[in-house]
Amino acid sequence: MLLSILLLAGVSAVVTHTKWPYRAPCAALCLWLAGCVAALTGLLTASYAMVVHFEEIAQHQILLLPVDVTAVLVAWGFAGRVLSAYVRIHRKGRKRRQRHLQLLTLFGKSVHDLQAVILPSRQPLAYSVPGPDGGHAVISDCVLAEFTREEVDSVLAHEKAHLRQRHHLLTQFSDAWCAVLPKHSFAVRFAERFHGLIEMRADCAASVRCGRRATASALARMAYDKSPDAEADFGCPVAARRRHLLTNDRCCTSLTASTVFCVACAVAVTPAALTAAGVLAAACAWMCH
Repeated sequence: MLLSILLLAGVSAVVTHTKWPYRAPCAALCLWLAGCVAALTGLLTASYAMVVHFEEIAQHQILLLPVDVTAVLVAWGFAGRVLSAYVRIHRKGRKRRQRHLQLLTLFGKSVHDLQAVILPSRQPLAYSVPGPDGGHAVISDCVLAEFTREEVDSVLAHEKAHLRQRHHLLTQFSDAWCAVLPKHSFAVRFAERFHGLIEMRADCAASVRCGRRATASALARMAYDKSPDAEADFGCPVAARRRHLLTNDRCCTSLTASTVFCVACAVAVTPAALTAAGVLAAACAWMCH
């Protein structure tokens, strides 16, 4: 149980406070999700042991029993708060999306060739609205008028990647996680970093379809960034996203990404592996006696 909590806390801190996730966004997302899986596995295992083998635990760990019970109850309380926050955020988001879809039917124009909804606007605008039939990608007519065909295609591919990969569910989960955490700068930084990684994941999908240079160019124009140097102002998420696009032929194929993917697998299976080892040791002891 303690190991699972430390894994989740450590993974969250690493993803939030280090710079390498901008070089391997998909691997960073997998690492954090692996930490969540490990924490849930540890909680379920500890709860099962506490209920099924309560007498044995009480006989051998009389002094530590109140601590163990309190830890399991606190962990379930935290998980319940996260689930409650997720349900609340999901309901609010669904109602907001339904109202937005109604407004799109009034002010937007559906273009079947682009598979998108066009809105009148003087500024470059692009976003996605999840909903029935896979949702809608929305862009402004300014994008169609001022961007090249390759840039328009990359913008649409980016938004359709959000819809196809259900990124709004991941975003809602991270928002629920941050809502339960204490109101501290860590929660704000984690939310910003997680949302940035989601955007970079959509950038990767767009670069596969339309090319990384067209995607980087469209990203710069959408962000009002006229600098041709992708390394300028590296602290800015937009600059980091452009750098990742222009310096990687394929998304998350570097040595860093491969290492993080392996670490994510290890983090996800560690509680289950330790539990299996304990069960095997208990079975061997029972057979020997």
